[in-house]
Amino acid sequence: MRVRVIGGGLAGCEAALQLASRGFDVDLYEMRPGRQTPAHRDGKLAQLVCSNSFKGMGMTSAHGLLKNELRLLGSFLLKAAEEAKVPAGESLTVNREIFSDSVEGLIASTSKITLHRDEVISLEGDFPTLVAAGPLASDALADDIFKRLGSERLHFFDAIAPVIEADSIDMERAFYLNRWEKGETADFINCPLDKETYDLFVTKLREAESIEPRPYEKNELFEGCLPVEEMARRGTETLRFGPMRPVGLGLGNNGKKWHAVIQLRAENAQKTLFNMVGFQTRLKWGTQKEIFTLVPALKNARFARLGCMHRNTFIESPKLLTETLRLRPELPCAEGLPPTWFAGQITGAEGYTEAIATGWYAAWNMAQTLVHGAPLPLPEESCIGSLMRQLVSPNKDFQPMNFNFGLLPHVLELNYRKKDKKSVLAEQAEEAIRVWIASHILPSKIEKITP
Repeated sequence: MRVRVIGGGLAGCEAALQLASRGFDVDLYEMRPGRQTPAHRDGKLAQLVCSNSFKGMGMTSAHGLLKNELRLLGSFLLKAAEEAKVPAGESLTVNREIFSDSVEGLIASTSKITLHRDEVISLEGDFPTLVAAGPLASDALADDIFKRLGSERLHFFDAIAPVIEADSIDMERAFYLNRWEKGETADFINCPLDKETYDLFVTKLREAESIEPRPYEKNELFEGCLPVEEMARRGTETLRFGPMRPVGLGLGNNGKKWHAVIQLRAENAQKTLFNMVGFQTRLKWGTQKEIFTLVPALKNARFARLGCMHRNTFIESPKLLTETLRLRPELPCAEGLPPTWFAGQITGAEGYTEAIATGWYAAWNMAQTLVHGAPLPLPEESCIGSLMRQLVSPNKDFQPMNFNFGLLPHVLELNYRKKDKKSVLAEQAEEAIRVWIASHILPSKIEKITP
């Protein structure tokens, strides 16, 4: 059976590989490099745009628990990410180039996937379709989607952090250390600021000239990825309780804690490039250089890439999708279209790992529906199951969502400490997915994942 996947990002590639592994012939469409987006650099598949980090791996962290679930379910892209890992403490941080090359290799290695470097401009088609066009779908396709769905176009705006060349960092004014000294090696470079420098830095950020947003862009920033200048404008101390928090990094001069610290995370295994952690920005490029070089360790910094901002577009999933991410067949907008599923950030699932999860989930249910006549959702107690239900639950003010512990069904007992409660929820979620896998996939291939 032939199916169509639109979009060669994280969700689209995961979906295409999952469908191919289940015997489908897949036409995978990616418009780049023929038609670029404001955020991508080239035509590579599964390209990481905002950051090179998939975040934490610990079993009592939301992202670690979600990764564990994808590992158990046989995610192709999670395995590729783990193979492209660069040192970053307890985070799964990857070399972007190696990761993309690995995913492209997987796509090319199977005869079941045909990669088309063409722009799709309409949902109309002859084959069942999975739309993973991402937050940066082309204007033509986005217009077709929202015209057909009859819903006002929803969107928010994401910012990208700068990347610095390692040999331009003044290591006499910086130091290697992971927060709370987690991990076997020190993978983060820390750039401390005293109070006087910090106050000047914040003042400059608050007064800085940003790229003027278009009228429809205003007040549409994603709270989970605010530009650093927006955080500075919320209060002088905001950054010290956010990306510049000085905790867990030892003591500064005269036995006192550092007043504020900017962390830099490796972009590649060679550690020749470092990302400014939490420093997404939409400042003008000249302004970025002027302000960020106020930091003593970055006085002579060379920027391999400066920060920028891009549009993320998403549909109103609660009104349009079933819990299996299928476009509701009974809606008038579905008339005349092939069976259609959505995956990735266009559904409102925010985050790299979440994008992979929606790709796996939409592909799984697409395959179940086409082969067996009915989908097979994951249990609500699982990470992916709880996230999918959040995406499609009635919501008057629908906004993008990362997976978090608050989405999991909570235990009745209320006398747990915060850390203990997370452990209980993590055990509950892992047990739920293991029971489900044992019933529906391949019990012999389930291995225990040690926290």
